[in-house]
Amino acid sequence: MPNQPIPVDQAQEMIKTYTSYMQKLGVDMQKQTQSVSFKLPELMAWLTKMTGIADELRICMGDYPAGHPQAGRTTVILWPYKNGQPAKYSTKPNPGGGETDCDGDDCEEVDPYNDGQLLP
Repeated sequence: MPNQPIPVDQAQEMIKTYTSYMQKLGVDMQKQTQSVSFKLPELMAWLTKMTGIADELRICMGDYPAGHPQAGRTTVILWPYKNGQPAKYSTKPNPGGGETDCDGDDCEEVDPYNDGQLLP
């Protein structure tokens, strides 16, 4: 069932199955991303900013492009969505401070979050 915690043993088995799958494809998992770590204070600050302008957080898989220092490594992108579309915020000043959602001409898409530490 989505949107709830899962047991530790289930999570460990899912990770083990993924690693095994990748190894069968010939991927050296000691040289490939196995997890992406985010510092909780910074992530929570960003998530708090998303409150009110997003109703969903999609965790997308990504691959660093050629020329990037992490080229060839996989990562995750945390992408805020609202009503099934990438979240947008108003570019008009908010008297209360912070960002507000919008659906008019004064909108820009919210930048996705990805500043995690690749492991290993």
